[in-house]
Amino acid sequence: VTAAVDTATTPAETTKPKSPSKQPTAITLNPIFTFSNGHTDIIEDVDWHKTNPNMIASCGDDQQILLYDIRTPANNSIIHKIEKAHDGDIHSIAFHPTNEHYFATGSADRMVSIWDIRHLPQKLHTLKGHSDQVFNVSWNPRKSSILATCSADRRVNIWDLERVDMDQTIEDAMDGPPELLFVHGGHTAKVSDFGWNLYEDWTMGSVSEDNVVQIWHMAEEIYGGDGGLANNNSDEEDGGDSLLIEESDLE
Repeated sequence: VTAAVDTATTPAETTKPKSPSKQPTAITLNPIFTFSNGHTDIIEDVDWHKTNPNMIASCGDDQQILLYDIRTPANNSIIHKIEKAHDGDIHSIAFHPTNEHYFATGSADRMVSIWDIRHLPQKLHTLKGHSDQVFNVSWNPRKSSILATCSADRRVNIWDLERVDMDQTIEDAMDGPPELLFVHGGHTAKVSDFGWNLYEDWTMGSVSEDNVVQIWHMAEEIYGGDGGLANNNSDEEDGGDSLLIEESDLE
């Protein structure tokens, strides 16, 4: 990574004779820390813990999840190592924005896993709803129980972890598990990434491999209603510390 010196001139300098042109000076940025003793294959993603400034996590094609404490020496920085965390390459990892214990991962095995740092290496829950590899996972920045995922199946799935193990009718069960709140099927190619709108609830942008960007908003009847998500407090109000899934649900 390099940076170039700004060679722009001020108006006063434009009247002076021009000196011979100089090449921009390249500045090399050396890493503060380097961790090279953990993964054995391509590293796909990395994420900082949202409340602990000294913790980061990484995942990769070796099917491993590594959690590091950057305060410790590089050769002893791994504080958690989960081998065979998925049955395929792990493409994405995301810490929960307010709950210090939770993080999520998405994999080529089509599964999305929810983890609790206190119970590693055991998974807290697995979300099953994609029919192809999962490329990205991201928590809703304001609704603590909401997670979004995108996949090569051309779908963006919205999950509500408060609905895990809720009773379903036979008809509803045919559409997916109770925690699968909504499926955006507007893309015609693999969905490679997406992002939450930080200023407008339930508005998202997603991109696909056919060079298409879509901006979309979930209908209120999907997340509203009595006792529904429309009444779910934002993280600023509830502190984001409540358990989204009971510990008895550990897989």
